[in-house]
Amino acid sequence: MPSLAYAESRLGAAHPRMPLVIFWFYLTTCVAAALFGLVQPTLAIDPVIIQLNQFGPAVGVLAVLLAWRRWRLPLATGFGLSREVLIRLVVLVVLAGMIFAVFVGITELAGVSRRGILPGQLPYPFGLILAAQLIGACGEEFGWRCFLQPYLRARFGVLASGTLVGLLWGVWHVQVFSRGPMFTASFLAMAVALSIMLAVLQEQSRHGVLIIAGGFHMLVNIGMLLLTSDSDGDAVQLSLTAACVLTACGVLLVAARRGIALTQFVEGDRA
Repeated sequence: MPSLAYAESRLGAAHPRMPLVIFWFYLTTCVAAALFGLVQPTLAIDPVIIQLNQFGPAVGVLAVLLAWRRWRLPLATGFGLSREVLIRLVVLVVLAGMIFAVFVGITELAGVSRRGILPGQLPYPFGLILAAQLIGACGEEFGWRCFLQPYLRARFGVLASGTLVGLLWGVWHVQVFSRGPMFTASFLAMAVALSIMLAVLQEQSRHGVLIIAGGFHMLVNIGMLLLTSDSDGDAVQLSLTAACVLTACGVLLVAARRGIALTQFVEGDRA
């Protein structure tokens, strides 16, 4: 198999071929995540606090940087907290709240036991878990949303690029495939819907992407930790969660396709 350096010389450093870049990013992301997963038990780090394999995608970006050193990667790494970014943060908080409020309502009406947990019942301070979950989510989203999403967006539309990233992101959680077809299908559907929502929220902005994506990711993880028993392989609960996420995704897409600005989405049309 030809080396990446050979491929670079044949294809040109300035514009490496997209399939090769995606393959190399995904391969190194998966390998790094697997290695992190092996290391975590030896470090005695409870996955309730943070899962080290979340930093696999960041390693994948580093691997792409090293493979094509003369290529300027399309990274969305701006950290400015502009008014636009703050509004998008409000939108994602509203969306996350809507997802889990609807989930609670559906489970109550259907009589489905959530077997959730209160923050005070967690084995560690809730503030520590929140901070660690945000760090882990940002480590993961640096690869998926700060690199892969804008990279694919340069060639594909918002919906197509968000779907592709969501599928790769979902399949990367390979452990879900051991929990049965219903659980797997629900998880993949949820991953794609979340990815599309993040693609819409980061559209036309290269600033604040990491905090937007990482914050939304953290809120979803915390919501599932507190309200669901997804770690127990409960396919019914996950399918209901996925349905709520798909509904929220549909609401956001309708708003975006009608040309409603994010400011109007939050504040309403004051005209």
